[in-house]
Amino acid sequence: MKKTKEKKSNSDAHGGIEVSHERQQPRLNRIEGQVRGLAKMIDAKRDCLDIVHQISAIINALRRVQKDMLGDHLAALGEAIIADHITPQKRREMADELAALLKQLS
Repeated sequence: MKKTKEKKSNSDAHGGIEVSHERQQPRLNRIEGQVRGLAKMIDAKRDCLDIVHQISAIINALRRVQKDMLGDHLAALGEAIIADHITPQKRREMADELAALLKQLS
């Protein structure tokens, strides 16, 4: 049986600090358009290198979203730690979770 991870609310995941990722929506909309364009390029049998170049642009755009969201997460955790909203045990759990994520990303 597959273990499902319990979903956290936005503020729970950031030590009681609310974080909005709404500023990412325009980027994600642009990326969505790039992916649709990629599918059209494939349908039109465009040159492989043109398609690979477009894939690279999409991946880089997603990485920018990922970097910004991780930065927002870390900033909120820092704020919560300074405000003493997080218990030492919860800090350790969050640090372990972050270390696992960073390992996965590299």
